[in-house]
Amino acid sequence: MRTVEFRNLLDEKNALRVNFELDQGSVIKFVAQLECCFDDKFVPVVRYDTAHNFAHCDRLHPYEPAQKIRISAQNFNEALTFAIQDLTDNWKSYRRRYERWIDGI
Repeated sequence: MRTVEFRNLLDEKNALRVNFELDQGSVIKFVAQLECCFDDKFVPVVRYDTAHNFAHCDRLHPYEPAQKIRISAQNFNEALTFAIQDLTDNWKSYRRRYERWIDGI
């Protein structure tokens, strides 16, 4: 089994953090998370993971419980690829949404 972990800065206040475990080339669990800096502290804003033994997305809210959305994928490899692509493509809109929630809009 092999663990891979990396963090990519999207800009100075936003980062993508990824951690996954491989067994014979297959992803057996993962976390892909958008982290945004607010008041000099990085906080998770959107997280894809395999906790609870299924691939899903947690839309994290500063004042309410997370919204859990199941990912339709053939396997965890496909789900991880989708998660990384979604966070890379949409991080700006996820950050803006979180900012609106913080501001109560």
